[in-house]
Amino acid sequence: HTRRVNSVCFSPDGKLLASGSLDKTIRLWDPQTGKQFGEPLTGHTDSINSVCFSPGGKLLASGSGDRTIRLWDPQTGKQFGEPLTGHTWGVNSVCFSPDGKLLASGSLDQTIRLWDPTTGKQFGEPLTGHTLAVNYVCFSPDGELLASGSSDKTICLWNPRTGKQFGEPLTGHTLAVNSVCFSPDSKLLASGSLDKTIRLWDPQTGKQFSKPLTGHTDSVNSVCFSPGGKLLASGSGDRTIRLWDPQTGKQFGEPLTGHTSWVTSVCFSPDGKLLASGSGDKTICLWDLQTGKQFGEPLTGHTDWVNSVCFSPDGKLLASGSLDKTIRLWDPQTGKQVGEALKRHDYNTWDTLALQRPDIQPDAPSPVTSAFVKDNWLILPSSRLFWLPPQYWNLNFHILILSRGKLAVTADASLYIFDVSSALELDHRLAVYS
Repeated sequence: HTRRVNSVCFSPDGKLLASGSLDKTIRLWDPQTGKQFGEPLTGHTDSINSVCFSPGGKLLASGSGDRTIRLWDPQTGKQFGEPLTGHTWGVNSVCFSPDGKLLASGSLDQTIRLWDPTTGKQFGEPLTGHTLAVNYVCFSPDGELLASGSSDKTICLWNPRTGKQFGEPLTGHTLAVNSVCFSPDSKLLASGSLDKTIRLWDPQTGKQFSKPLTGHTDSVNSVCFSPGGKLLASGSGDRTIRLWDPQTGKQFGEPLTGHTSWVTSVCFSPDGKLLASGSGDKTICLWDLQTGKQFGEPLTGHTDWVNSVCFSPDGKLLASGSLDKTIRLWDPQTGKQVGEALKRHDYNTWDTLALQRPDIQPDAPSPVTSAFVKDNWLILPSSRLFWLPPQYWNLNFHILILSRGKLAVTADASLYIFDVSSALELDHRLAVYS
């Protein structure tokens, strides 16, 4: 890949690994050899934000910033049918139903759409109700419900057969919902939020199952149930992973510490004995869930943030995707890298975005002091951080004003104005799309 890797996914039989990148391509890899399988899958005209294999492994779905979903035959690398069109903004998340008969997509256009993957036709009307971007969609393991998490601070549940909302939106989070995950028995739904909490819900009643799970001191970026459903893991911007007993809502043991930057992704091994975590510190850590201790040394090799970690179905391999444009494969038992880094994906951004609006002029300006740029992040006195578009990385920035959600800066005798109102509301790192 020639740009950031946003999403990685193993096929159900573990024989292929798919990666989607900001370079507008999907690539397939043979995990045993580390070699690329066939040619890159091309056709999208913007970033690939999400990739997902069908349960039988015969189709691969990709969701893109170009507002489309595409289906692919992973064995031939050929596109299956025409692009699935209808969304009016970029697609953030795609997910197949457990029986493979439906594909769900969540978008920045605030809607979820259901598709028949065999015909490529939209199934029913768009699912509407969210008032901001849909960040994540997830089917329950029994296929009876579809959950969507949104920047509007809510989770919605849907009946995928009828396309109707199931009950009222699940409210309680006070900032955007980053991640949702059903328990293996479909009886609980977990959500992680920028508000630093995890919440557990009874999907049938829409009621919170317990008090909010508190302890993290920064955004909860990823939540994941163990294969048996007895543990819930959460990864946070506070650099820690926490384990929870979902039945009691109590924290299980001490926080897992060792990362020196944000924890971006957590994933249990299929046998539930290990937990993998990826971080902004460029490393992956493995944790022994029997002892709560780190299992071996951190897995090093990436040269930028690790965005995504995923075990193969048999648990013998761990894949990691990074901002350094590579995917790496690891033997979780030895901690050794398997083969060379899988390269070819160009640079990167963050998952939540604010739009650059050079046409907007600020009003009632107020000076900003003590702001500076470091490692391509704009750091304000309040510690809110903004990711700069790559075309501005080599410029010498001077901060001028921040007023009414508009940020004005000068660089090399030019004036740039950004709409950062969403970022100020979320108090979170954003990618600024140009």
